[in-house]
Amino acid sequence: MTERVLVDSALRYFLAVVRYGSINKASVQLHVAPSAVSRQIARLEAELGSQLFERTKTGMRLSASGELLADHARKARLEALRVVNEITGLEGIQKGMVRIASIEGLATYFLPQLISRFRERYSGIHFELIACSNSNVTRRVQEGVADIGLTLTPPPMRGIRVEKRIMAPVHAVMSIDHPLASKRQVTLAQLAGYPLGLPQENTNLRNLFDIACSRQGLLIEPVLVSNYVNALIAFSASGGGVTLFGELSVRHHSYRERLAVLPVKDREMSSRTIEVQTLAGRTLPKGVAAFLEMLCQELD
Repeated sequence: MTERVLVDSALRYFLAVVRYGSINKASVQLHVAPSAVSRQIARLEAELGSQLFERTKTGMRLSASGELLADHARKARLEALRVVNEITGLEGIQKGMVRIASIEGLATYFLPQLISRFRERYSGIHFELIACSNSNVTRRVQEGVADIGLTLTPPPMRGIRVEKRIMAPVHAVMSIDHPLASKRQVTLAQLAGYPLGLPQENTNLRNLFDIACSRQGLLIEPVLVSNYVNALIAFSASGGGVTLFGELSVRHHSYRERLAVLPVKDREMSSRTIEVQTLAGRTLPKGVAAFLEMLCQELD
């Protein structure tokens, strides 16, 4: 049994068009003819007396009415799935699925070790962990394809419930043999004298770094730029230079014993936050709620 028994076909087809942006793409995912999808959308628009999509050259874009219906339909689908799973005995705290979207830094070591600890107690709970950008974390939660999202310093977003927000200052990560490793904290001016490995431009951390350097008149060119967290941490652990990450990103890293992790004394570097997100107005399945509670306690 699936949530389909409790969710109208028209709403399922509507959500597929919302997600994939076109009737043809939605029909492929639904394994039905495009004409069937078109009929269901037309039926919804006729019954509601409102246009749900704006038809453009690039695809289907939600109208204001469509946005309202999409919010309702996503919550209805998730609630139907929760109810069906409880009825069939596949939910509860014994079995179920927890879908997480997270920035890469937290998805690399912090979340896997937390999932491992959780499954020692609840071995029937399965997980899906997707690493993606800040904006995609929130989008996946809004669309109902992720139960929990972990992101950095996001702007307020419609339809999002903030379950937890903590300060997540940036730290300098270096080998324990580095000349700065014995200090209690470091400044960007001090780091300017050493090789630096940084994330790519337009990431949250890199934007903060560039703003801070601009404010202080510092010209720092990284010797290594990468979109891969492990590459930057391995670079530092091997003595290649310093990189910048939040403490949680390296807390459980396999190289942790070879690393010194020092706070960066700077306004921008200290202002980051980690936010735990869920879909507003949704009743979480018991397995998801239990993991969320453990996650928030760990962040405390």
